[in-house]
Amino acid sequence: MNVNDLMNMNDMYYVGNIIDMDGDGWVTKQEAQAILDELMGDVEDVKPNTSYGDESPAEYKDMLARVGVKI
Repeated sequence: MNVNDLMNMNDMYYVGNIIDMDGDGWVTKQEAQAILDELMGDVEDVKPNTSYGDESPAEYKDMLARVGVKI
């Protein structure tokens, strides 16, 4: 995630949905980048874990059965 992925308006970037902060959640671009660097550990282009959700129908039914959902 980088600064360009954040909602922005009038050169202010919204970080209120990724960190708990006092105030309205809008910060400057430099502050937003510093927050992202701290949260992401300076790692760029982190790819999300996409392994979830690729279960076969049988695996999916088994998972639902284990939590008590009847199909």
